[in-house]
Amino acid sequence: MADIKYAGEFIVEECTLCTVGGLELDLKEQLTTISIFEDIFSNSITGNISFVDTNNLTANASIVGQEKLKLVLVTPNADDDTSRNTAVNFTSSPLHIYQIGYTTNVTDRTKVFSLRFTTGEMIRNNRIRVAQAYEGEPAAEIIKKVVRDPELLDSKKEFYYEETSNLFKLIAPNQRPFDFINNIAKKCLSKEYNFAPSFLFYETIKGYYFRTIDSMMDRKNPRMVFREVTPTDDPDNVGLNLTNILDYSIQNSTDTVLQARSGMYASELLLLDVYNKSYKKFEHNYLDDFENSIHVDEYNGYGSAKAPTISTVSDQYGNRVSDYSQTTLYVQCIEREKTDGLFNPAWDKEVDYKGTDLWLQKRRSRLSSLETAITLRLKVPGNTTIQAGDLIGVILKNQTDADSAQDPYLTGRYLITNLRHEFSQGQGKNTHELHIDCVRDTVQVPYPSSGVSAPDGGNSNEEVIPRGSADPGNITF
Repeated sequence: MADIKYAGEFIVEECTLCTVGGLELDLKEQLTTISIFEDIFSNSITGNISFVDTNNLTANASIVGQEKLKLVLVTPNADDDTSRNTAVNFTSSPLHIYQIGYTTNVTDRTKVFSLRFTTGEMIRNNRIRVAQAYEGEPAAEIIKKVVRDPELLDSKKEFYYEETSNLFKLIAPNQRPFDFINNIAKKCLSKEYNFAPSFLFYETIKGYYFRTIDSMMDRKNPRMVFREVTPTDDPDNVGLNLTNILDYSIQNSTDTVLQARSGMYASELLLLDVYNKSYKKFEHNYLDDFENSIHVDEYNGYGSAKAPTISTVSDQYGNRVSDYSQTTLYVQCIEREKTDGLFNPAWDKEVDYKGTDLWLQKRRSRLSSLETAITLRLKVPGNTTIQAGDLIGVILKNQTDADSAQDPYLTGRYLITNLRHEFSQGQGKNTHELHIDCVRDTVQVPYPSSGVSAPDGGNSNEEVIPRGSADPGNITF
């Protein structure tokens, strides 16, 4: 395999459609576009593929939406590596076609048609349910059984997981496998990252992942660093062109009302023991807890201390935004074996306690911080080694301060939450682009906190509104 000639180049090693009639159609030459979607909040990847059809394949080959697709796409490299670590490789685990998309007539005998696909695990997830008991096992082992069991997902793909600190004793009540896994994930506590309750189960082109947000951000060097520069398209600078930002936009900025209502800043949890007529209160404070989690700037080469994306300024009542614990209130009724006990009746010495006081508030706060963090949407040259969950660097120009070349708030390390691989083939050139949504939960320079100079005030006048008919004037209209 030759070295890469230009940024975004890719090679179609295989594109074979396996039909229900036993045919294997080589569609490398007919291929026009492929889109593959990855998301750390999604249990499986999805995508669509389109072809130029001059032989009426949909009818002659009986394409009905139950086919399989063998696909290998690779960014050229000197090592001729087409493994799943560096390439899009779905040969041993083919993609499953589930829908016939649009069909467009180009000429009388030529049309373009598209197919939508997902992975075999997603297809199987919609056909079966988990109804088993698990006795005192780590969550990763339970999930591994669900993923590997021939009676369940029966996946042969790579599975990368993070160890949990708590053991589970539970019964799966006829749930779909992915729903069952997601319910376990939200109660898991990390063994490596200060009992972080931010586990996610997701799929990329490289396999399945079960890990915390802290694990994703715990990377000394980002996968790649992308720069806002003018693309040169110079063949001698392919390596530099691969890091060019072709386009970007700021998707959302801080929304303090939404963040407060979602439980990001602060929350209060009440566990009510109806039998013993008692309760216990747990409070979460985002700013106080900030240093206990791993953030995108945990390591960085620009000498910045990690700072939250909100100011620590106090309001006129002397409180920060995270000091109002009743902003979000959670209430749960429980039964305890003893007065003021922390354990539910199902707890025993062989199984760790998994009460909501250990995970609910911190998990909601952490996930909300990603949903409302600094979010960029990037378009960059494609690279099959990049995936959702990767940490990348972004350098943007400073638009206001001539003394600094980089934007002090937008430049930095970002976590990829979702991306779209966009492959297009035509006119003698293959082009691969990445459309990335990435978030940043810290800033290089802390926001000012000296205070807002305009306090809330007014005259506090109060007046009763009189009855309208009491107006002594004459009727004029």
